[in-house]
Amino acid sequence: MATQPSSTYYSVKRFIGQQLKDTQNLATSVAYDVAADEEGAVQLACEAVEGGALYPEEVSAYILAELLSSAQAYLGRPVDRAVISVPAYFSFEQREATIQAGRLAGLQTVKLVREPVAAALAYGVVVEEDETVLVLDLGGGTWDVSILEVGGGTIEVLATGGDASLGGDDFDNVIVEWLIEDHLKNADGVRSPVTTARLKALAERAKISLSEAQRVALKLPIGGSDGKGMEVVLTRQHFEKLATTLFQRMRLAVDEACWQAGVDLGTVMEQYSAKSKKQKGTSVQVRPKRRAPITQVLMVGGATRMPAFKRFVRNMTGQEAKGAVVDPDEAVAIGAAMQAGLYDGIISGVMVMDIWQATLMRAFATQQLGMDNVEEASQAKSE
Repeated sequence: MATQPSSTYYSVKRFIGQQLKDTQNLATSVAYDVAADEEGAVQLACEAVEGGALYPEEVSAYILAELLSSAQAYLGRPVDRAVISVPAYFSFEQREATIQAGRLAGLQTVKLVREPVAAALAYGVVVEEDETVLVLDLGGGTWDVSILEVGGGTIEVLATGGDASLGGDDFDNVIVEWLIEDHLKNADGVRSPVTTARLKALAERAKISLSEAQRVALKLPIGGSDGKGMEVVLTRQHFEKLATTLFQRMRLAVDEACWQAGVDLGTVMEQYSAKSKKQKGTSVQVRPKRRAPITQVLMVGGATRMPAFKRFVRNMTGQEAKGAVVDPDEAVAIGAAMQAGLYDGIISGVMVMDIWQATLMRAFATQQLGMDNVEEASQAKSE
């Protein structure tokens, strides 16, 4: 990334299965060029391949092929099936593009699992007990919020939300912008792709260090009075101040998901009830059923290690996020493996339902109950 930023691809999950017109704001946040094909689908410029461009699912396919190769080498036999995790908010097109990436990588069968469900499986949520679980997933490129209802051996996704243009990368970016604006504004070549990539790498290391330390020194490659580098100090307190706007965006996503699920986080329900009353005649409605408050908070993604994130969770929910049981970087992968075990019958006793599945089952149950009532009434009348 430091030497060839324009042909190093990251955060492609933000673009997979998307149209360029829907991702214009995201395209400016990456060092590689993002364009559109003749049908408007996102393409990534790449001089190293025929045609000069790659689709995001092709980049994902390269990564999956490498993982597939490692799995086969470890097992000593071919592998042609896999479970791939996807964000809870992924659309049909994004899910289909992910499946296509798996097939391009050489997989014959691809099953998908929603990342919050995978996290719940990994954390060992007791599926026999009635619980309302909030899963907060701060990955490199996305911020995903999900609310699960657990009980009776079933995990149901009640609501999903988040921000597809907010992730750990954006916390790095606020450090980069601070370095440029406060220390390197007049330095030569500060906005060049190579320098920006080097600053981004420094920023990521600083962010990680500040999860343990109160201050960190950054050795910048340019900006010194002698035309060489310089050193600046960033404190945890100042970093958290720089990230204030990001946490505000994160809070909005949590509020909206809780409202959709009918989960009360203090003033959230009242706030959205008032909002819906002002929008009479629209599709916005207050959920008639309030569910039990949040009983567990699960964290996914390396960026959730930030002390400010843990305070964010405590302030919003009044709870400490569950940690230590599972590495937040590994939670989704472990859960995806458990989902594979469910498909193969190695693991049993758990049923996972998406929102549409749960809705369909309820509708079927309601219809069946109605038919049973009609039959009972008809029989009583004939008697």
